[in-house]
Amino acid sequence: MGKVAIVTGGTSGIGLACARRFVDNDDTVIISGRSAERGQQAITELDAGNKARYIQCDVTDPSQIRQLVEETVDEYRRVDILVNNAGGGPEEGPLVTERDDESLSRAFTLNVNSAFWASRCALPHMLPRGYGRIINMSSIAGKTGMPGLAGYSTAKHALLGFTKTLAKEVTARGVSVNAVCPGITDTDMIPRELNTALDTAGIDIATASQHYTGDLGRMVTPDEVASLVLALASTDSGAISGTAISVDGGFTQF
Repeated sequence: MGKVAIVTGGTSGIGLACARRFVDNDDTVIISGRSAERGQQAITELDAGNKARYIQCDVTDPSQIRQLVEETVDEYRRVDILVNNAGGGPEEGPLVTERDDESLSRAFTLNVNSAFWASRCALPHMLPRGYGRIINMSSIAGKTGMPGLAGYSTAKHALLGFTKTLAKEVTARGVSVNAVCPGITDTDMIPRELNTALDTAGIDIATASQHYTGDLGRMVTPDEVASLVLALASTDSGAISGTAISVDGGFTQF
């Protein structure tokens, strides 16, 4: 019998690629996002019948996250997998000395608080059954500093700290918690916003983009990231917990 997975930010890019992998694996997937139009387009694209459903959710609002999990449990009776994929792309802003007072708070709300809230809502439906998989989408910016991306990079580092701490709390009770750290990924959002941030910070875009792709020499594809997510979500992955695994062509190497 397939599992029940929630993928936040699942209407495009890496999130949609993850949803597709779950469907192909005969799992049921609930994708969330802020745009109902994009959500319905994603469901149409998945063409999975009753194996895929869209629920509108803004992950910066904890009440909407709670509703997302409650609707999932009401319909499918459980949550087996939570992919905290929703998050903010690189800031389109200047260096730290020129950032506004709220920039760090916004980055944390979108990238860290949302994962905390979603995990807190999903765990009561995992722990009593002694089974669950939580996968947090961080970034290479969560492993190394990146100029012009102070809020984003700081938040993604914090997400790794949350991943490790939560794993210490729940792994012994059957719930594994891991993070995935993609490099520059070929989606509509990341290359454009990264280029804007680097340009604003006075960094040569062509040189930096080549540097951040590592030995791979190209951007990562969403499917390559989704392959790792599916592996971490499998029933055979229980011994893998508290890790932060890069998909970046060898850029970070840790």
